[in-house]
Amino acid sequence: IFAAQGEGDLLWFPMVTPKKAPYRSLWSFSLVPACSNFSIQYNYACASIAVAIMLSHNDYTTPSLVADYPEPQWAQDFLLGIVFIGSVVGMLVMGYLGDFLGIGPALVFANALVVVGGLASAFLSWGSPQAVWRSIALGRFVLGAGVGGNYPLSAAKAAGSASASPEDAVARTASAFFWQAPGACAPYLVALGLLRLPHVDGVTSVQFRTLFAIGAAPALVVLIASLCDMRKPTVASPASSTRGGHLSEALRDVQHWRTLVGTAGTWFLFDVAFYGTVIFTPTILEKVFGAKQSLGSLAWRAAFMSVLGILGNAAGLLALPRVGAKAMNTAGLACGGILFVICMLVFEFRPAWHGTIFFVLCLLFFVLYSGPNVATFVLPVISYPSEVRSTFHGLSAAAAKIGAMAGSLLFPVIDDALGTTAVMATQALICAAGALLSHYCLRSCPEAAASQAPCAKDTELELAATVGHSGADTDTAETTDAPQADERTRKSDRKIERQKLVQ
Repeated sequence: IFAAQGEGDLLWFPMVTPKKAPYRSLWSFSLVPACSNFSIQYNYACASIAVAIMLSHNDYTTPSLVADYPEPQWAQDFLLGIVFIGSVVGMLVMGYLGDFLGIGPALVFANALVVVGGLASAFLSWGSPQAVWRSIALGRFVLGAGVGGNYPLSAAKAAGSASASPEDAVARTASAFFWQAPGACAPYLVALGLLRLPHVDGVTSVQFRTLFAIGAAPALVVLIASLCDMRKPTVASPASSTRGGHLSEALRDVQHWRTLVGTAGTWFLFDVAFYGTVIFTPTILEKVFGAKQSLGSLAWRAAFMSVLGILGNAAGLLALPRVGAKAMNTAGLACGGILFVICMLVFEFRPAWHGTIFFVLCLLFFVLYSGPNVATFVLPVISYPSEVRSTFHGLSAAAAKIGAMAGSLLFPVIDDALGTTAVMATQALICAAGALLSHYCLRSCPEAAASQAPCAKDTELELAATVGHSGADTDTAETTDAPQADERTRKSDRKIERQKLVQ
């Protein structure tokens, strides 16, 4: 039921797998990146609904009732942003370790942190409300470091080997990235099941601890899979035996750092706008529908908007090979800015139009998920060669999470000081700036169809020259050993890939 583009390169598409594809390929090259991406968004999103449950009294949200876990002021201001601080650390450190040590060992370390952080948030948060919130904050920081590391590592793992073409790398990365959307939806679906428990004393403790603990499950799958993969004997390739030298040489390339302005800058601005909306979805829905809505209604509406994200991601994956990552990024940010302006105007002049506000908010989710959410994750994969792919994807993702942290910290401050309309206006300006940066600082990418990609012309000329040269020396080629021919082919493929990526 899965498509294969060669041994060890399985994708999560509903197609037929050739019998020659080994079981290990499915386990290592499909399940690991998919579970990693699911784990990323589940652990980011679960805190919002978990905190909403903790601030209720046995699942009742009447304002006159005292919350089971009263939230201190420091937690109100910083708890949702702490995970992003840990993520920045994890993206920088794990991204480099992925290129220096290898993807497997780095994945083991990153997902061990996710497991420890998730279980610590669930089972070490006991005592007074202050002690509970402190334990959760510490656990979320550790979890954030692991989740952040999964960003570049899962992308590099899905993209595959150095000999993979840019088109194949995009297909693998995008298919793995799809699972972030179900991961963002899952906490609200789990919460809907937990909210059916009897409303008795202590039920909120069971509910929020379960939400946090479940986040460790997909990370544990990745951890076990990576350990099993590392124990299997493999033949060391020339790329792995000289990994340190290739990495050092590639890091000195100034062009990579110039490209980083585009991949990191647009991702930063997008995440300011995106996470300022996604992480605080319960707060936004409360403003739209009122503070008297039940936790069940809150979870249903948030889950519905997450389903829109799944549909948006699916639409983005379908459009990616035809449109290209740069065009999707630019157009998506521009449309997002327009929708934020519409939200601002409705909030300001027609605040009673709850249905209209909800519809525009849902449309905004769909546009952001289908455009820049997919493109910003894919762009670092196709913009850098495999020797530094994990490192520069980690740098780009770290800039993004700094933006996410800024959005999650600025949102309540701006909302309290100036109101929701000011928040929407700020988001619109940020999206506009991201669209301009994407248009002027990113190159057209080679994942578009060959007939629409002018950057393929020089590559085709070199490939033709290579073929012509081999044709002129047919007699010599026939006496050449097969391993030497394979090595020349791999070197030629890597050279062609680098030329495609830098154009």
